[in-house]
Amino acid sequence: MGAVCKLARVARTGVLALGLAGAMTLGASAEAGVLDGHASAFNDGNGPSAGAWTASTPFDNGVGVSGTVEWSVFGPGDFPYAGYSPTAGELTYAFQVFSTGSAAIHSLTLNDPNGAAGNIGSFADLAGEAPTSSTLTTQAIWNFAGLDAGENSIGLAFSSIKTPDSLFGVVVNGGSFAVAIPLPVPGSNDIPEPASLALLGAGGLLMLRRR
Repeated sequence: MGAVCKLARVARTGVLALGLAGAMTLGASAEAGVLDGHASAFNDGNGPSAGAWTASTPFDNGVGVSGTVEWSVFGPGDFPYAGYSPTAGELTYAFQVFSTGSAAIHSLTLNDPNGAAGNIGSFADLAGEAPTSSTLTTQAIWNFAGLDAGENSIGLAFSSIKTPDSLFGVVVNGGSFAVAIPLPVPGSNDIPEPASLALLGAGGLLMLRRR
């Protein structure tokens, strides 16, 4: 509990610095996404799904901000969607926010403690509401006009040469926020060489067969 409270205090500090932009809301439908459990997700043996970096992370602050962030990290050259061009040779971190609560969601924020994220953007291959703006400093931030209950964002993405670590994200309403734990952020280790990636992929297949 103490660790969660500490994360919440850190998140609150970040939230105070956010500026929320308003814009036209596009129609969106909060059907189940496709990022959770994606077959092409990067697998280095450390991810939450049989070693792969793909999952659905719920959030709920108890006062209206609730939903899920579905996500996958894709290896270099493995990003399967159109509309976003990852930096060559880098991993792609992809997210989609789904709102289920009474409070509209206005932004998703991910801390980048190693300063290793780049090329922030979005892609409409995953249908939903487009962000009104996106910024990248020591945090990756996507702002929305408002994701109401039953609505979701389009695909959100950035790329990085660093492999993932599990940290947390902050989902913000105009007056409150919820912490989503865990979400992937770039860690301190570089992407393995192609031969090493092939070995990791083979190891992941063996793990799946055993299960």
